Amino acid sequence: MFEKDKLKEVEVTFLKPGSILSGILFDEKGTMLWPARKPLNDIFISKLKVKGIEKVYYVPPKWKSGGDQAPMFSTESLNFAQEALDEMVTQIKYGKIPELKNAKTTIEKLFHDMELNANGFLNLMVLKDYDSYTYTHSINVGLLSMFLTKQLGFNTYFIQEIALGGFLHDIGKIKIPSKIVNKHGNLTDDEFKVMKNHPVYGFKLVKDDPSLSNYVKKVVLFHHEKWAGGGYPLGLKGDAIGNFAQIVAVSDVYDALTTERSYKKPYSINDALLYVMRNTNTHFCSYISQRFIYEMSQRYELGSFYPVGAFVQLTTGEIGYITGKDKEYTMKPEVAILKNQKGVPLRVPIQIDLKRDTSRQISKTIDEPEEIEKLSYLL
Repeated sequence: MFEKDKLKEVEVTFLKPGSILSGILFDEKGTMLWPARKPLNDIFISKLKVKGIEKVYYVPPKWKSGGDQAPMFSTESLNFAQEALDEMVTQIKYGKIPELKNAKTTIEKLFHDMELNANGFLNLMVLKDYDSYTYTHSINVGLLSMFLTKQLGFNTYFIQEIALGGFLHDIGKIKIPSKIVNKHGNLTDDEFKVMKNHPVYGFKLVKDDPSLSNYVKKVVLFHHEKWAGGGYPLGLKGDAIGNFAQIVAVSDVYDALTTERSYKKPYSINDALLYVMRNTNTHFCSYISQRFIYEMSQRYELGSFYPVGAFVQLTTGEIGYITGKDKEYTMKPEVAILKNQKGVPLRVPIQIDLKRDTSRQISKTIDEPEEIEKLSYLL
């Protein structure tokens, strides 16, 4: 049910081209009008006025920074992770085969922390020195990968293996010239070609280590492959990449977006999750990215990414409209199907409840204004 009293009201006369609202925009009836965090334009505002719409509504996201909540990971474990990574990097720089005993101990310590403080604040490391980005980032990707693998329901063995893969995913960057890795600005095309070699370099560093599973080795090699193809180094797609490399991939992108660099401001958590949403089914597997969005939006108490009134694409290819849900954070709302798998509009929408219908799942939200407008005529 559309709950207008929980939304922030905005008069259309106050909307200006270029204005950005943090939540999805709705009309009085709860019909989705405009996606979150997308600049408004003249055409859209003019259409609202022509239709006689005087007020629109959106859900302002909540923000949670931890407050008095206990951290999930201890300072001791995070410091141990930093020392383990520094030791490994030093060994590689001197041409030695990296000793991974402390890296594995790191994961065991962090896993113990997560189990002990399951409801704690997800305290990722904060970058203090731009030149230490790769190391801080690697630890954060390990933490995020561990958290997501746990939430996906995998057992202890897989949780720790994928966390280790996240911790080691950028190990190949040690073989890339530091002037490229630590460049305070965008890479040139030639520099990016060099940078794209780091998954292969990383794989060569770990491939002959009998103590590492193939899961870890594939994560190191495949974490820049894209679900629909077009990634590197092998141009794989779909199931050839596997869920574990995709868990690390989404964690990798999220942490990169939300980390401040010398040449860019960090994305907010809300914006980073919207980026993941918009790249679902192209860069990211829907199963992985949707769960990541759900878990992170709930963990940080952001507004739901599946509000009543939003248009969604299902894994079947059908297009639907969210009509209700039993709680704020859910991946299984009630949906009215407006178009079948072939994209043909239905004369009478089919109402389904995703909690009961296990054959369908949300693949992604639809946030192109033109498509939203076309779909609104089917309601």
